[in-house]
Parts: sequence; C-alpha cells; structure tokens
Amino acid sequence: MVVLIPHHSSKSTLIACIESVENTPIVVVDDSPSGGLSIEGVDIVRTQGGVGFAQAVNQGLEYCMGVGFEYVLVLNDDARLRPGCIRTLQKEWTDADGAIAPVLHETQGPVFGICMTSYGRIYLRRTAGPVQAVSGAAMLFRASERFDPMFVHGFEDVELCRRLNARGLQIRVIENAHCEHVGGGSIDRRSRTAQRHAMSGHLRLVQGSTQQAVAIALGLGQVVREGGPLNRLLGVVDGIIDHMRGDSTPA
Repeated sequence: MVVLIPHHSSKSTLIACIESVENTPIVVVDDSPSGGLSIEGVDIVRTQGGVGFAQAVNQGLEYCMGVGFEYVLVLNDDARLRPGCIRTLQKEWTDADGAIAPVLHETQGPVFGICMTSYGRIYLRRTAGPVQAVSGAAMLFRASERFDPMFVHGFEDVELCRRLNARGLQIRVIENAHCEHVGGGSIDRRSRTAQRHAMSGHLRLVQGSTQQAVAIALGLGQVVREGGPLNRLLGVVDGIIDHMRGDSTPA
C-alpha cells in the first residue's frame, strides 16, 4: 500500500500530513501553480499545475500502479492520521470492499461518511451507521480505480463510491481508525471558487431536472444559512454555468 497526497499550496500543512504517516511509502502529487516541490524520502509527481483534485489524484494513481502498488490511501494535504490508522485500515480491508475510510475529525465534529437522499441531498453522517460514500480526504481503495475527471473539487468521491457500490462492492467507515481533517487547506470552502466547484459537482452527480433543482436550492440555502459572503451566491451561478457548458477547467 502507498499513501497518495495531492498538494496544492501550503507546504507546512503538507509536511504535517507527511509526518503523520507511519511506516508507509508516500507519493505526493504536486498540483501547485509554481511546482518545484522537493521532499526527502517522498516521490513527487508533477501535474501541469492547478488541474484540480480529481485529475491530480488520477495522475498519482497511474504512477502508483506503474511502480507496483495495488492499494492506495488518498489523503488530503490538510489531513493528519492518528497513530495506528493505516495499520487498522489495512487489517480491516476485505476483497468485498470498494472503498474504506477512517472517521474524520473536523472542527464541526466527527464525520462517519457521506449519505445521499432519494431527492439528491448529500450530507455528512455525524454518527456511526451505513453510508453511501466516504470522503476523499482519507479514502483507501484499489489503485486501478479512477475519479471522474469532469469533477474539479467536490463530489468526485461520492461519484466514485456510487460506481463501486453499483459493482457490488462495499463502502465502509472503520470506526476504530481516525484522522484529523482541517478542511479548506487547498481552497477556502467559503470562497466563490469552492462554491462554484461544489455546485457544478453536485449538478453533475445528480440526474434529472427535479434533483438538479433541489441541488441548486440547497446550494443557495447553504450560502444564506452560513451568512455568505455574498460572492458565494455568484459561485452558485458560476457552477450552474460550468455544468451547462460541460466545463471542468479549474477557476
């Protein structure tokens, strides 16, 4: 197994993430605008710069397969594994699994995976129980899998889990494995850009005019509920336009 870390901007956060990895090879995908990343003892894969989470991880997965790794733990560069997390995940993995993940500990509370309602609402599960998806912030799966490159930064993890589940594979959160996740290390989640990618990703994920209308309403409602800032409303509009154009180019 190898730990694959897509990196965008903060090197100090990345180093903290790397230091939390215990006795496991590490590959970092450098998706920063300037490039030139170098870290002793870590393999670096360079993208064109700013291609976004899904494409950066896919490039890293190709590299990992090429050097002989069968399983990959994708880990955000703003995440830190708690002691024993990797060992527990490896022990719990079965051939029936499509993706497994640790419990994520965020500022708002623990995350036990991702659920999706029949009408297209997607939400984080805050207590233990069955889930439809796990977060790409810390997600173990086969190196042969790929994210849909049309997703830029948001909902690509849910879409992949749906495909894995459709093939009869399990999606699970391992309750005795734990990971800290700061969130917003690559893109501020309250920014116009983050709202744009979240909106376009949600629209791409759901099918049918009813679910897409619900997705737009939920996006607008989230901005209002969280008190803006106002330019996040423009991000919702940006995301709708991106989806209509079939545009997956990062802003």
